Amino acid sequence: MKEERENSVLRKLKKASYKVVKTVQKYCKLRDTAPSEKNYTKDEYSRTMDSTSETTNQDSSNKVSHSSDNKDNGKKNRYYWNLLKDSMREELKNKGILSMLYFPCLFVYLELCFHLLVFKKIDSNIIYPMFMGIAMGFILTAATSIWKEKINRILTIVLTVITSIWFSVQLVYGHIFRTFLSLYSVGENGGDVLEFWREALNGILAKLPGIFILLLPIPVLIILIKRVSFQEKRHPLFAGVQILSGIGCYLTFLLFLLLPGKMPHTPYDLYHIDFNQDLGIEKIGLVTATCFDIRNVVFGAPDFKMGGDVLASVDLPKVTITLSPTKAPTSNKDVKSASTGNSPTPSPLPTPTPIDTSPNVVNIDFTKLAEGENDVSIKNLHQYFSTVTPTNKNEYTGMFEGYNLIFLTAEGFSPWAVDPVVTPTLYKLTHSGFVFENFYTPIWWTSTSDGEFVACTGLIPNGTNSFTKSAKGDMPLCLGWQFKELGYSTRAYHDHSYKYYNRNLSHPNMGYDYKGANGGGLEVKPTWPESDLEMMQVTLPEYIKDEKFHTYYMTVSGHMEYNFLGNSMSAKNRSYVEGLPYSDDCKAYIACNKELDLALEYLINSLDKAGVLDKTVIVMSADHYPYGLTMDEINELAGHKVDENFELYKNNLILWNSKIKEPIVVDKFCSSLDIMPTINNLFGIPYDSRLFMGQDILSDAPALVMMSNQSFITDHIRYNSKTGEVVKLDDEELPENYVKAYVNIVRNKFNVSGSMIKNNYYHSILKYLNLETYDKK
Repeated sequence: MKEERENSVLRKLKKASYKVVKTVQKYCKLRDTAPSEKNYTKDEYSRTMDSTSETTNQDSSNKVSHSSDNKDNGKKNRYYWNLLKDSMREELKNKGILSMLYFPCLFVYLELCFHLLVFKKIDSNIIYPMFMGIAMGFILTAATSIWKEKINRILTIVLTVITSIWFSVQLVYGHIFRTFLSLYSVGENGGDVLEFWREALNGILAKLPGIFILLLPIPVLIILIKRVSFQEKRHPLFAGVQILSGIGCYLTFLLFLLLPGKMPHTPYDLYHIDFNQDLGIEKIGLVTATCFDIRNVVFGAPDFKMGGDVLASVDLPKVTITLSPTKAPTSNKDVKSASTGNSPTPSPLPTPTPIDTSPNVVNIDFTKLAEGENDVSIKNLHQYFSTVTPTNKNEYTGMFEGYNLIFLTAEGFSPWAVDPVVTPTLYKLTHSGFVFENFYTPIWWTSTSDGEFVACTGLIPNGTNSFTKSAKGDMPLCLGWQFKELGYSTRAYHDHSYKYYNRNLSHPNMGYDYKGANGGGLEVKPTWPESDLEMMQVTLPEYIKDEKFHTYYMTVSGHMEYNFLGNSMSAKNRSYVEGLPYSDDCKAYIACNKELDLALEYLINSLDKAGVLDKTVIVMSADHYPYGLTMDEINELAGHKVDENFELYKNNLILWNSKIKEPIVVDKFCSSLDIMPTINNLFGIPYDSRLFMGQDILSDAPALVMMSNQSFITDHIRYNSKTGEVVKLDDEELPENYVKAYVNIVRNKFNVSGSMIKNNYYHSILKYLNLETYDKK
């Protein structure tokens, strides 16, 4: 992959060099036709400029033969260089220096301001955005100097407006969503943005000073436009000099990439090997990131390839999961013992039943598949999965076999919404059943949609809008299809616009009978946001009497903005939070999550009334942390300054059944990527653990939590990809190259997951999954 990208760079340089050579050759022709050295007047100079194109268009057969003696050649060379000096001098006399440096200065200005406004700092990495900006600026200068005066002016204005607006849009988008916008998302979700015009308007108002700074080049250009030289016919040497200057700056950029080395997540690594949008914008600039974005939209992102450094796992001792002493749920014969704690009443010890610890796999020989595969991308994936170590079955395998499942992705949910008095149902569910003390919900590139995608698929998003991309392929391992294969009814609901993020395509593709609001079959009051409680009241009668059911909900009541004016759920539940010692926005956040609390209370009471509560498991995770709150407000709710690299993403995973009388506390590091394989194992669903990017939390596999910027947490370390900092979490001696190995493991999981979505990998193994229901769809 590295060699191909380097070859691609060389090809681009050769192409650019070829154009420069052609430009120089044109003037060699002009030089060769010069009879003698001559100093030009201004009028003669203009006539020379006008005659340039005529000279260069003459057929080669009409070339004039000249004497080759040294004296004449010396005159011709002096004539050539005088012509170059006269050309550039004339440009400067006409204030051409402004047009020559305008675009380079524009990009340097925008990158500097953007970094200060977004990242609040300028460090040594700023040299990369500056040199790439200067290089791009010179190229655009050349591109806007070869046309007629009017066209040159229009192009300059249009490019300035587009560039300034793009930087401003990224500033606002980053403020609202804590990540950056991609061009692909603009195409896919552009219309959906209109539904959240309030949030966009508030984001614009919040960043108005920064927007003014980033848009300042537009009025400045309008003022300077008459001073900038836009000649109707520039001397082509002018464009040639700009192109050469751009190439020189680009080569300097490439050389400077080597300064920090070639380690993972350095500027060199991000540019040549594995570009990551969030890290890339911070370290090598928005201009460079946009170039990658355009490439990915036009040509597609580079695909995953097997190589010598591809790792799927590290050979480490198995992990012992720490569980709290609990009372076994003896009232449920189907539920396996959750601990080895003593029963309160002495009784004869039964003969222990051996626990099946065989690998959680299905019969797929990936090595054999790779040998017979002609498609290179699919072959590489087969080879990768042949190296993955599967997780093992354990004492919790099949614990909930035959039970109903209600699975929720909760909009903007976080531990800060949990209060024993205000949200007692949320408090109950997060402090009983399985209690995961180190669970994380990283934020991804398409916020809610990607957070939902991770929880529902066990895969890492492929850039942006992965749900939309996945809707075009096969997704047989999603819970909708898995439970439908077992004879369950499978439904999905969302109480906002049913087409938002193309859920009308992605959710049926996961095996669900899907309903959503605003014309999608789910009738709820058209408030903003809509009521999760009302969604429960409307939908429960549709499935609660089914013999076996699995239902999925995507909630919306916890959506930003968090205030009592624009958020109908916050206003509705304001009375519950009046006495809390927080600011109004923090109170509004808890108030809108009160609606989720009421919905869950109604759900539990309805299941209990129908006599199916004991046979139903409730699983819930967030889509992302509440980025609608400022960091000051989050610190206020948390009661301390929250670390923005890791702690910000720490959350609750609810995994609850009424028969678990004592909490089963799990202190293993885990994330939303792990939900799918954990549910599969608990419900005894045959699955291949090698095919998920996450893992069964209750297995003895080493822990791994991955963030969108490829920072990660293991059982022993916390690695920050932004700084390269490694923090040890215990005193255990680690194998040599432990950190490097995990950096590669994380990178490979990102690339493999993206390739699976891009190449519809599941289609190549459908016949080995034994899903008759899916085959008949």
